[in-house]
Amino acid sequence: MSGVRVYEYMSSPVIVVSPSDTITRARNLMLRYGIGRLPVVENGVLVGIITAYDIAKAIDEVGNKPLDTIPIELYMTRNPITVDADAPIEEAAKLMVKYGIGGLPVLQNGRLVGIITKSDIVRAFAEKLKSRYKVENYLDPNVPIVSPSHSIAYVAKLLFEAPCKRVLVVESGKLVGIIAPSDLAFAIPVQKLPRKAKVYKIAGVSPRGVYTALPYMRGVALAADIMTPNPLTVKPSDDLAYAARLMARHGFSSVPVVDDESDIRGIVVKHHILRALIAL
Repeated sequence: MSGVRVYEYMSSPVIVVSPSDTITRARNLMLRYGIGRLPVVENGVLVGIITAYDIAKAIDEVGNKPLDTIPIELYMTRNPITVDADAPIEEAAKLMVKYGIGGLPVLQNGRLVGIITKSDIVRAFAEKLKSRYKVENYLDPNVPIVSPSHSIAYVAKLLFEAPCKRVLVVESGKLVGIIAPSDLAFAIPVQKLPRKAKVYKIAGVSPRGVYTALPYMRGVALAADIMTPNPLTVKPSDDLAYAARLMARHGFSSVPVVDDESDIRGIVVKHHILRALIAL
C-alpha cells in the first residue's frame, strides 16, 4: 500500500483518561463509544494506554473487589509504543506485530493527535488489497472450543492462554458463538448475593458491532451469556481481503473459518491481516 499514511486511517480526536481514573470509568467509556483502548494522559503528556484486555485481566485478578476503587494506573501499559502521523501505514502494522499490541497512539511533533488500531489497518487492507491472499494461508487452526454452559472462569483461562485470544462456542457440533477479551471485560460482577452467587451486568456486541448493555442476570454467568451468537464465517479458500471486509464492515475483531461441511478449521484475527500486509 505504497503512499498510504497513518493519518489517513487514524481516529481523531482521541478519547483519553488519566492514571487516577478508575477501571470502571475506562470500561464505561469503551462501552459508550464502542472502542477497545484508551490513551492515558497526565498534564497533557501521554503516559500510558489501557485496553479491554487489561480490563479483562483486572476482572480476573481482583475477584469481587469493586472496580470503581481500582485506578487505571495499576493496569495500564506505561510509556506506550507510538507512531508518527506521517509514517507509512505499514510501519504501524510492523510495530503492532513486533510488540503484540492492538493499537498505537499517533503523535505529530510530540503531541497526541490520534490513535490507529488493527481495525483501521484491516479497513485499509480491505479497501486496497483484494485478491492477493487466501484465508487458508493465514488462519490459526488452534482456537479453543467451549460449550455454551462453560463458566466464565474457564473461558477466561482459555482466552489468556490462547495465542489467538479467542474462544469458539460449539453446541451439538455446530458453531453457535464466539468470545473475545472485550466480551469478558464487559461481564462485570457488580454485587454479592447469598451463597456466593453474583449479579452480572452483561454487555456484548450487537450484529452491527456496537456495544450494548444487556439486562442484569442472576447466577453465575456462562459462556452463552457473554458470547457473540451466530458469528459470520469464511471458508479457507476465500480471499483474505473478504475476511478483512467482514471485520471492517461489522466491527468484528476476528472471523471463524469453516469448511464446506461447516466443520471448524480455525480462525482469522486482525493480527493475521497485519502479517499479510507486512509480507508485501
